[in-house]
Amino acid sequence: EAIDTYKRLQTFFPEKLELSLKLAESYWQLQKFVESRDVYETILLFDDENYNVMFSLGEIYNALGDYSKAESIYNEVANCTIPTTELYYQLALTFGNQGKYMSAVLAFHEALKLSPNDLEIKYQLGVAYKELGIYDKAANYFEEYITKHSDDAIAFLLLGTCYLQINDYPAALLAFQNSNNLMPNDHNILYNIGLCYSDLAEEEDAARKFREALKINPEDPGI
Repeated sequence: EAIDTYKRLQTFFPEKLELSLKLAESYWQLQKFVESRDVYETILLFDDENYNVMFSLGEIYNALGDYSKAESIYNEVANCTIPTTELYYQLALTFGNQGKYMSAVLAFHEALKLSPNDLEIKYQLGVAYKELGIYDKAANYFEEYITKHSDDAIAFLLLGTCYLQINDYPAALLAFQNSNNLMPNDHNILYNIGLCYSDLAEEEDAARKFREALKINPEDPGI
């Protein structure tokens, strides 16, 4: 009903920017991203320096999977305004969605300069560094993140994976065990615990964890 109302008002009062904005926001809330995109793009035809609208449009392009357009529009906003933490953060996520992890790292670091205590940025830096194969730096950022997010099983899993890659088996084992405590029925975590025990030459414990993993997922050919 709200959308129909905004549409009618927009028809009679097209100069009213706030009506168009409310229409676009209503579409966004309903996850009607194409319709929301169309309204925002129409707004920019009349107000091509509305950087708040451009930022919102970047979010919509990301939601639609049009990452190159999102990147382009975020860069334009960054070049024409004083960039904010959120702008750098969204630009970094957009780079990551395209597999441009080094660019993502650079953008996340710019965001971190503005918000040095933001743990979500540090988590995403961990993800980006992990994708680049720079596991020691990734582990450092995941370690910072879990100091305040000790209930995040995925963060512990990613941390364990990084330690496993740099052959720090005791640290990997601890991280996987913490992840297992939070997700006890995940066969991948149990399998990784088994790998750690095997690398630590604790073969009986390794075999036990492999059996537990296989019991949960007997179809996994890798166990």
